[in-house]
Formats: sequence, structure tokens, C-alpha cells
Amino acid sequence: MNAKTYKGGKIYSFPISDIEYIGYFYGSGGNEDVKSAKKRITKERGRAPDFLFNAELFDFKTRVAASDVVSGGKIHRLSEGFGFAFRDNKTPVFSYKNNVGALDYVGAYPVLVKDGKSFSSAPAGISGRRGRSAIGVSDKEVFVTLIPDNGGATLTELRNTLIKQGVKSAINLDGGGSTQYFAPLGNYFSGRRVRGFIGIWIKGGDIRRVKVKTSLNIRSGPGILYKKTGRLYNGDTVTVLEEKGGWVKFNLGWVSSRYLVKGE
Repeated sequence: MNAKTYKGGKIYSFPISDIEYIGYFYGSGGNEDVKSAKKRITKERGRAPDFLFNAELFDFKTRVAASDVVSGGKIHRLSEGFGFAFRDNKTPVFSYKNNVGALDYVGAYPVLVKDGKSFSSAPAGISGRRGRSAIGVSDKEVFVTLIPDNGGATLTELRNTLIKQGVKSAINLDGGGSTQYFAPLGNYFSGRRVRGFIGIWIKGGDIRRVKVKTSLNIRSGPGILYKKTGRLYNGDTVTVLEEKGGWVKFNLGWVSSRYLVKGE
């Protein structure tokens, strides 16, 4: 897994073949924040998702979907056009109105990239720099963009950055104050109750959660004498690549295993 720091958030990329499960999860009553959703979904599936982030646009008063959603084969709304179908809950497929017949599907608001090119302008009400949630694919990789709503990016900025990284198709999801997520290298909680979420589980590996009061230093090698290269925070997760003398190596460096726990 790779992670590019972008506009105060991250753009994650990883092989499609690394996906164990990807799906849409309807919030409890269509009215749930990401912290509550994570606890519920973890209990249902037996393991916490590696990614969990807000999905469709919705009407605040009625909680009715304002962008397309299919959940477990049940159509909540299907009228807008393009989105991502989660075929066999293994592969995200850019699709027109779920024409591949996937059980879970989330529509765009709006499409950012189609066939490797800019596709649409910003709909009314979502221009400017805001928190963003987006998902895209290249030929072999998935791209998940998660940007908190304390600065943010414009849709044009995000679109152009994804195209430069080789993304072939990408969609914007609900953003702004709805943006909230759990992710391997940082979480963000807006506190807003949203309608639904996209959850992604990555295959295999020794996955551990950071348990600290403040932060945990990432170092360039297995020991306190090595250079500090970054930080992790309570609740972040790492996939262990190597363990040596009380230190754990993951994709961004080394951290002390003393502050890592398995499970929830």
C-alpha cells in the first residue's frame, strides 16, 4: 500500500488483487456516524475494516439518497449515471447504473475521471475547497482519497492530481461536513451522522492497531537512534512486514511494537 499526503489528507493506492472485501454499508436507520458504524460493522464481520468512509449524498431531513445506491441487491436509488459497482464484493468496477449487476453500488457526485480524462464540472453547492471522499481505479490499482474538512481541495485540483497518478476512472462522494473516515494512516471524525459508508478490507497480513495517548514516532530503522520520519496516532493500523527486537516494520518505516495491539 502506498499513501501520498495531499491537502491535509491522503491518497491511498493498492493493488485491486489485495482487496479481501469491498462493499457499501447502510448506516443504522440511514443516520449514523463513522465511529458507531465501525463498531457495528466490525462486530458483524469479525474484523475491523481497513478503510471505512462516507459514501452517498443524501437529504438531511428525509435521509433519502440523493445519489445512486444499491445495497445487498436492494435499490435505494438508481437514476444518475456512472458510479462504482463492487462486483462479487471483490472488485470495484466503473459502471453505468450498475449494469454489471453487483449487489453493492455507489453512484458519483460527480464523476471526476472517465477514460483517464476530466469528465464533468462541479454540481451546484460543492465547489470550493472542502473535505473530500473519492474512489478510483487504474488498470490494476485502487485509489482512495480522504481529505478532512479543515482546508480541503477543489474538485478540479483533486481530479487533476488523480489523472497525473494514472487513474482511469474516479468518482467524488459526499464531502464537506459529511467527510469522515477510518484509514490506515489517519482517521477523521466530523461528528455528522450520514446515510452510508464504503468499507474495504485488505487481504491477509499481521494487522495491528496503535494504542497510545498522544502519538507514536515512525523511524527509519528498528531503534530510537534512527531518524524520525513521521507519526501515527491512536487507532491507526499497520500491516506488519517484519519484526525485530521489539520493533515492527510497515510500509512507511519502523515503530515500537510496545504500542501495537491486535484486534479491537
